[in-house]
Amino acid sequence: MDGLAPALVDSLLHEHVPGETVDLVERLAVPLPAAVLAELLGLDGSAAEHLRGWADSTLLPSGSPPRARDTLATMLAIITDATRHAQRSGSALARWTAAHADARSPTADELAGLLFYLLFVWYEVLADLIAGAVLTLLGRPDQRRTWHALPDKRSAVDELLRYLSPQVLAGPRFATTDLTFGGTTITAGQTVLLCLASANHDPEVFPRPGEPDLARDPGAQLALGHGVHACLGNALVRTVSAAAVDHVLTRWPDSALAVDEREIVWRSGFRHRGPLTVPVELR
Repeated sequence: MDGLAPALVDSLLHEHVPGETVDLVERLAVPLPAAVLAELLGLDGSAAEHLRGWADSTLLPSGSPPRARDTLATMLAIITDATRHAQRSGSALARWTAAHADARSPTADELAGLLFYLLFVWYEVLADLIAGAVLTLLGRPDQRRTWHALPDKRSAVDELLRYLSPQVLAGPRFATTDLTFGGTTITAGQTVLLCLASANHDPEVFPRPGEPDLARDPGAQLALGHGVHACLGNALVRTVSAAAVDHVLTRWPDSALAVDEREIVWRSGFRHRGPLTVPVELR
């Protein structure tokens, strides 16, 4: 993965002219996850194109972005297309579909659920993390120097996950019994929404929580859940984002934001947040 992500970054940005302004959301953050998945799962051209089309329509700025439920038919078509044309020898998707054909394990529903998770659930988090990380580091030279000085970028990615919290809320939880937290009673049957962004900016846990500090230990951050409730895409998100961001900062060391960071407009939904555009002069 460490070698795959930089190669894909180069392929997505190869047509830029040195010094020109490039929107890294449109050119990198949104298409990169689709390119990574196409390589890892052995998606054929049509499945990869459908996935990219879904990402563009859902995550890029538009006058009327579709509601999540309105994209379900597209998601199902992508999954069906991916499993029907899984032909790359040795790919994970080819092995899963072969196992389903031979032993019905995983079942059709299990295979569809697994692909739904891999193709969609963490996609938005990764896109927002990459865009937000580049935006944060280009606007803060001191943090950029810290990034370059760290031999292992994973702790820096964890701090960026904490600071940016691209997934604002965790999935809903349902109380099975009466619970009391901090004087508040949650009765059995009630729905609980955990605000990951709020936990990640708790001043009792993180000094100066509103500032990114790549030198701090962000071990308690909850951006991708924790323990048995951690996101299954945790390793993939951290690995891809670390490799992609590091390659951008190393390949184009004199790059700068083309606008003041305060002018950046953020997409802020009910559960996710990320910059709508990140105009950068690559040089």
